[in-house]
Amino acid sequence: MQYQDTVIEVIIKKSRTKKESICKVLYIIMTILAILLVNFMALLFGVYYLFALTAAISFGIGYSCYYYITNMRKEFEYSIVNDVLSVDIIRNKVRRQPLFSGSIRDFEMVARVNDERHPLSEFSKEDVLRGICVSGDHKENEWYIYTKWDKQKVLLLLEPDERMLKAFYRYNPRNTMYRPGMQVKG
Repeated sequence: MQYQDTVIEVIIKKSRTKKESICKVLYIIMTILAILLVNFMALLFGVYYLFALTAAISFGIGYSCYYYITNMRKEFEYSIVNDVLSVDIIRNKVRRQPLFSGSIRDFEMVARVNDERHPLSEFSKEDVLRGICVSGDHKENEWYIYTKWDKQKVLLLLEPDERMLKAFYRYNPRNTMYRPGMQVKG
């Protein structure tokens, strides 16, 4: 049986946590206070000709706040081309940074995070490099991949869809705890 090339892309938007929301609000408050302080210092000392400089400093502070807050928006893109899985992080829908790329054939285990037969705790040891590439909303759809990447053990958390799970099974049926026809929520 001849297979055609496999090309699959999935984008997962990371949900904002409470910690990130609090940091965003605190950063905005600190930015406003810093801008007021810079402008108030020029007024306090009566140096009116420095208003152009304080305006430039205020703009810089405001832009750094904008840059920081927009970079808090994250998306993860999983892509499979034939037997190679690539995971990228996309910040603010503009900047892309590769996180992982490896052959599915080399994966030592692909299973649900809450799988009783193959618990995640077996693989989450101290010397393992962890990559958490999930939205945080759908715990029941989270799967983990345990593999070697450049002589480093890697544990990757993903939210694959049905097509990706079928590709994992197709290229590595022995180490994939998914079987076609298995119910996948989501």
